Amino acid sequence: MDTNTNIDQEKKKIRKEIKLLKLEYSEAQKKELSQPVLKKLEEMPEFIDAKVVMLYWSMKDEVFSHDFVCKWAKKKKVILPCVKGATLDLKEFKGREYLVDGENYGIPEPDGPVFMAEDEIDLILIPGVAFDKQNNRMGRGKAYYDRLLQSLSAYKVGICFDFQILDQVPIDEHDIKMNTIIH
Repeated sequence: MDTNTNIDQEKKKIRKEIKLLKLEYSEAQKKELSQPVLKKLEEMPEFIDAKVVMLYWSMKDEVFSHDFVCKWAKKKKVILPCVKGATLDLKEFKGREYLVDGENYGIPEPDGPVFMAEDEIDLILIPGVAFDKQNNRMGRGKAYYDRLLQSLSAYKVGICFDFQILDQVPIDEHDIKMNTIIH
């Protein structure tokens, strides 16, 4: 068995374990657990100094970001990723009223033109299934963020709940390390 098959099996196992852990928390509990995590982000010098930030519109099982996105869109230029086929398009968030259902996961995403000035992005907030103490990230397995991050030089912040931090996550050559992780 080659190493990639091993890595894929290990990732699959971790995804399953984390999914079960997430089910132990109600939506209200996850929202509550999200508050101190986002507060840590707000206190980071890299976030404070950032003029353009790429955030994400959270799914039910991620650190809840909806209110955070709306709050910071009044003070900074907020970019959100939008699933487009196998890649992520970036679009500026201009308010909840301009969100439309995304093509893949039904995640609301901004309507409007693609944000092309990728080099203007100062900080990127990236959810994941699991992270480790070496700042490695493991996503849902579609590699959307890994493909996107190859071309972005912004400061990368992984974000998750405490139970998503592992001693080590399996990584391959496509996986992109975070600059830091908050949980």
